[in-house]
Amino acid sequence: MKNVLFGLIAIVSFVLNTNAQEKSDVNQKADFQSASLITTYEKEITEYKFLSLIELNEEADQIIQEFDFSNSQKTKQNTCEITIEIKVEVSIGAVKGLMSGLIITNCSEAAAATKRLKTMLLVVAMG
Repeated sequence: MKNVLFGLIAIVSFVLNTNAQEKSDVNQKADFQSASLITTYEKEITEYKFLSLIELNEEADQIIQEFDFSNSQKTKQNTCEITIEIKVEVSIGAVKGLMSGLIITNCSEAAAATKRLKTMLLVVAMG
């Protein structure tokens, strides 16, 4: 009777050990789906969409560099303000996630702030 009991305990513990040691793929890579850059300046909202990381990296900085704030009355008064939002959609297996970041900055700092925001979101999203 003792031998049967110890035999059952040994079998159960062996089965539990093998199940606990199965590998699970915890480190799945995130796949880029899309991104958008939304700017709000003087009540005008503009949205740019990107379908690849290459587009986002190359075009987002170029878009911000091309803003022209010289004609604005607010720029002359040093109160020029722009809101920039970047959204990055990724998928991990069948699960989709959306990372978003928003900054409000003065017009002279818009390019540098957008680059930092974009870099931060990509690091978090693509991890």
